[in-house]
Amino acid sequence: MPNRHKSYDDELAKKFEDMDFARNFLINQNNVQCSPLDEALRETIKGMGLLAFSEKSGLSIQAVSDFVSERQKWSTDKLIKKIGIVFNLKVSFKLEYSENEKV
Repeated sequence: MPNRHKSYDDELAKKFEDMDFARNFLINQNNVQCSPLDEALRETIKGMGLLAFSEKSGLSIQAVSDFVSERQKWSTDKLIKKIGIVFNLKVSFKLEYSENEKV
C-alpha cells in the first residue's frame, strides 16, 4: 500500500468505525470488485486498522498482521467465522450451471 498522509489515514479509519460503512466496503470488495474473500477481508482490515479488527474478532494483533501481510493463510471456515463475528454478515457460495452445459 502506498504511503499516505496521516490525516487521510485518520479520516479513513474514522469512516471504518461505522460498522455499516465497513460492512458495505467488504461486500463491495467481494461482490463488485470481484476480489476473493480473503483479499476483500485484507483490504477491509487495512482500512479499519489491525487493532480494531483484532479487538472485534478476538484474535491477537500478531495473527491479524500475519494474515494481512499474507504470512498466514486462513481457512475458508475461519474467514467465514470472523466475518460473521466482526461484521455480522453471512457468507454463502452459489453453484450454477456453466454456459457450456449441454441439456
